[in-house]
Amino acid sequence: MKKVVVLIGSRRKNGNTYNFSRMIAETLPKGEYECEFIFPQDFKIKPCTGCTRCFLLTRCVQNDELVTLQNKILSCDVFIIASPVYLHYMTADLKLILDRSAWWAHTLRLEGKPTIVLSTCSSNGQSSVIEPLSEIMTWMGANVIATANASLIPNQMENKKWIRAITKEIVNRVESFFEFGPESNPFLEEAFINTKKSIELQKIISEGSNKFLGELEYWKNSGMINFETFQEYLNSLN
Repeated sequence: MKKVVVLIGSRRKNGNTYNFSRMIAETLPKGEYECEFIFPQDFKIKPCTGCTRCFLLTRCVQNDELVTLQNKILSCDVFIIASPVYLHYMTADLKLILDRSAWWAHTLRLEGKPTIVLSTCSSNGQSSVIEPLSEIMTWMGANVIATANASLIPNQMENKKWIRAITKEIVNRVESFFEFGPESNPFLEEAFINTKKSIELQKIISEGSNKFLGELEYWKNSGMINFETFQEYLNSLN
């Protein structure tokens, strides 16, 4: 059975963002997918102090439950991340989790994981969460296979025809992903190439000193530094 983790940026456990995410997640074939919904208040997560220890691959100075949350995301087969629109952006709770996971954006840590980005808004902000969140997920190595926003004006949550069309399309994309195996995309390849340039510069710096560079070590240990494309790296994992 495939594991689906749904990270909701809202603290409202029966709010619009949860309900929209649930409609999509529960449309996946029963008996094939198991869904776990996660909310910010489920974990004790402290603010980032800017210690940069995560970039050295050492434990953060904050003693909290972030690693438990991160492991749930890393171990799932499908990742759904969702947020309501707060002041034309994602919630502070969700941004905090992403800030504390910033080193993922330097190591493409999600390794092509199929990811769905969702948001809800009242009357505007249809893309103000979807676009930046999709970009962040891509830099973290996720394969964003679908995005969707549900607006309350007009009330798309109550529009059964619209919901059916959205859920059907997303389910089709998830099923297609597992039919053909892990795939990269042009956005992931761009992130890979640009990040690799930075890593290669770190390699030059490290050769002239004994300085430990965590990101460089991750690229070496994972073997990612040896590949010319992200697709080649994904193929090597399977």
